[in-house]
Amino acid sequence: MPERHKTHCPEERINAKGYGPTSFWLHEPEALIKQLDLYQGMVLLDAGCGAGEYSLLAAQQVGDKGQVIALDTTPLSIEKLAKTSKREGLTNIQGHVCDITGHLPVASRSVDLILLSTVLHIRAVRNRASDIFHEFRRVLRPKGKVAIIECKKEKADFGPPLHSRLAPEEIESMAASSGLQKTSLILFDYTYLLNLA
Repeated sequence: MPERHKTHCPEERINAKGYGPTSFWLHEPEALIKQLDLYQGMVLLDAGCGAGEYSLLAAQQVGDKGQVIALDTTPLSIEKLAKTSKREGLTNIQGHVCDITGHLPVASRSVDLILLSTVLHIRAVRNRASDIFHEFRRVLRPKGKVAIIECKKEKADFGPPLHSRLAPEEIESMAASSGLQKTSLILFDYTYLLNLA
């Protein structure tokens, strides 16, 4: 039976740093971060980091000996993330402008955790899902995992339209050919966290 957690309000908000819509507040961020089991020295890849809120929060958790690699297709997001991390004194975030549907600028077997937050439902990403998961497998360390956050496949007046939403089982099917399988499913009010390894 999946775990359940309470969440924040059901709306996409403008990110607190001022750079665009975000799904960060669809769940309690600290509760979600706790479920990721971050630890000092971990290397986390935030694939499709957007506004970078998870990257900033994770950077504090993994510490100076850890690293957060933040990837996004939007140069402005990466630029603003760099400015914010500098202002907050975080020296362990590396940002790269990158299309995550192609080759990632990351060494093989160098990442402990890949975070993919409300990205997989996007059509261009979904269409390349098999390639993406194979590339994730390449960069993951042997005991690494992939954490996927998506909106539940339920009708709502916020977030992606129902036809774009993905059920956990659909994501499991997309990842199957890479050898990644479900290890846990955690339910929030409006989103879920699917862990693969």
